[in-house]
Amino acid sequence: SLGANSADLLNVSRVLLQTGLSAEKTRKALDILARTSLGATFDSIQDTTEGAIALLRQFGGVARKTGTEIQFLEKSLDAINAVSKRFAVESGDLVTAIRRVGGVFASAGGEVNELIALFTSVRATTRESAETIATGLRTIFTRIQRAETVGQLRELGIELQDAKGNFVGAFEAFKRLSAGLSSLD
Repeated sequence: SLGANSADLLNVSRVLLQTGLSAEKTRKALDILARTSLGATFDSIQDTTEGAIALLRQFGGVARKTGTEIQFLEKSLDAINAVSKRFAVESGDLVTAIRRVGGVFASAGGEVNELIALFTSVRATTRESAETIATGLRTIFTRIQRAETVGQLRELGIELQDAKGNFVGAFEAFKRLSAGLSSLD
């Protein structure tokens, strides 16, 4: 009823079941993913499914614990779709970013909407490819948590730790980096 190829839906449902989702959650996720094929800026349903799995694994910890994975998935894909309609970024690019940098971003304390906002800002400014931006962000978020990097940035007046010595989080760190580096000669 949504114009998605039945063979594609069958393959997607198999992949979803392999991730450990129940049959009922797979059915609901399949409905959500089939609707993304109506969006002009989403890539293939297979690519979106791989991104959805990454999204659930990297950012859906709370949703998994509370049994609300499907609601989290729907809300996140809706956010991706809304951002792609309003800004100069494709949904497929956002899915690529989640797949490539989501894990390190989440481990740095970032949330999916923060990653979407950050990626969108960089993409709109640079017009680099999704892969290039994601690789750059992954490198940045890996390195800014190293003690040596934190110390070097502190010497430049950029503080990435709170008063207790904890990392301030991915999004806040990026804001501080942006502000601190823009004030350097």
